[in-house]
Amino acid sequence: MTPDLYRGNSILVRPIQPDDMSLLHEWLKSPSFAFYRPSLGILCPTVELLRERFAALAEIEPPLEIEVLVLHRATLAAVGLMSLSGIDPLNRKAEFSMGFVRGQGTRCTMEALHFALEHAYATMNLRKLVFYAAADNSRAVGLMRHWGIPEEGLLRGELLLADGRAADLRRFALFKEEWESGPLRQQLRKLVPLVPLEIE
Repeated sequence: MTPDLYRGNSILVRPIQPDDMSLLHEWLKSPSFAFYRPSLGILCPTVELLRERFAALAEIEPPLEIEVLVLHRATLAAVGLMSLSGIDPLNRKAEFSMGFVRGQGTRCTMEALHFALEHAYATMNLRKLVFYAAADNSRAVGLMRHWGIPEEGLLRGELLLADGRAADLRRFALFKEEWESGPLRQQLRKLVPLVPLEIE
């Protein structure tokens, strides 16, 4: 049994496992979830291909990608995924993604975000995280701006969607020092304080 990375007030976070691939495959079919990894459903149209991809990535050291499953603590139902991809250890940066099939905007998602950012900057010692949002997703873009995450630019026609359309993306980035002194961390500390890791 894989140990949990985090046991919080409302969530559990653990590394994704090969047995989770069926669940991920189902989630990727949902239009509301597909933007979490827009090309993954195309690259891996079957559960077996997802497992093969997962196994191949697990062999790479240092890791290029880290993906975790978020579960609701009370029910143990899986509610979402978070990942760091394109991990660049030399420049200490990575791309951060999160996707939830339920509980969007609740304490679960806020606590998951708090844990992920704190873990990336404090434990993994990353200095920069990059975030992407579809340019027409006013809610996501609005949240980035509300949280004070600086925008780095508009990437025109950056992403080909499953239906053949090209999507514009907005790129945001947050440096470690901006996280440590910024309003997002302060707000998350008040709303969803992290629980100290339990030693077993």
